[in-house]
Amino acid sequence: MNKTINIGIIGVGIVGERFIKALNRHGRANILGIYDTNKDRLQDISNKYNLKIVNSYKELLKNEDINIIYLAVPPKYHYSIGMDIIESNKHFICEKPLANSINEAKEMYEKAEDNNIIHAMNFPTVYTQAFKKMNSLLKQEYIGELRRIELNTYFEEWPRFWQKTNWIDTREQGGFVREVFTHYVQLIQMIFGKIKDVDTNIEYPKDSLSCETGIMARASLTSGEPILLNGFSNIGMKENIALTLYGTEGTISLENWRELWVSSKGKRKERLDFKEHDHLVELIDEVCKRIDGKASNVITFKDGYNAQIIIEKLLDRD
Repeated sequence: MNKTINIGIIGVGIVGERFIKALNRHGRANILGIYDTNKDRLQDISNKYNLKIVNSYKELLKNEDINIIYLAVPPKYHYSIGMDIIESNKHFICEKPLANSINEAKEMYEKAEDNNIIHAMNFPTVYTQAFKKMNSLLKQEYIGELRRIELNTYFEEWPRFWQKTNWIDTREQGGFVREVFTHYVQLIQMIFGKIKDVDTNIEYPKDSLSCETGIMARASLTSGEPILLNGFSNIGMKENIALTLYGTEGTISLENWRELWVSSKGKRKERLDFKEHDHLVELIDEVCKRIDGKASNVITFKDGYNAQIIIEKLLDRD
């Protein structure tokens, strides 16, 4: 029988609450404590899910019963808190992006490796049925020879109506390139290998504190196929996100996270139907497998670091 995995949570915002729900649905997860600097939000989450509040995140790190720390605070605090987590030698699940700079991400990844802890990124899209089906079609050579990859993201407003925080629209640590592009950069590099030759044209508003409003960028795979990355916000259309793979025999498009559309020569574009499952629970399960010493599909800090390199280039910050 698999033993219970005890978890401490630092950060209980929107994404943190989603993870709490997934942990409660997982058969082995047991949340031993939560912490957030927003005391009202912390109390609300404690009351809603009957969870113990601690007065400092370091209390969680000192708790010898806790196996894993899940970190879901704004990006600029990932490094300082994350390094404390790593020093505590607890296993570590981190929200994306890994850190707030390439150097910070590199140091977190290398330190986690040196301390021999299990480290994982919350990149849940790889556990969706849509992504698995896309990967399966690629292995079957459904699209033939890859010709081009395109990422197109359009946001009616940024931040989105459900995502109003005091950092998500700042140039320092917010913006849709960090929040959304990071997922897809990770996916592309996971399937096709490293991205290179990033040439970015990023649009910023006059307010020097505000995040980007548009981007048009070009890059390529190491094998030479071009990648186009396009996005902008505050436009008159419903949000739409699509990663599209164009090939000589067919096209695959992963749209709005969980929709998969395909087309081939002489046929109209069609949406594939399949029953979606609890991909966040699967992410947690893969981390548990790694703790048990079993083979698992965990997206590590190395993957987060490699994605961060490209994101900082896109933001023209490297």
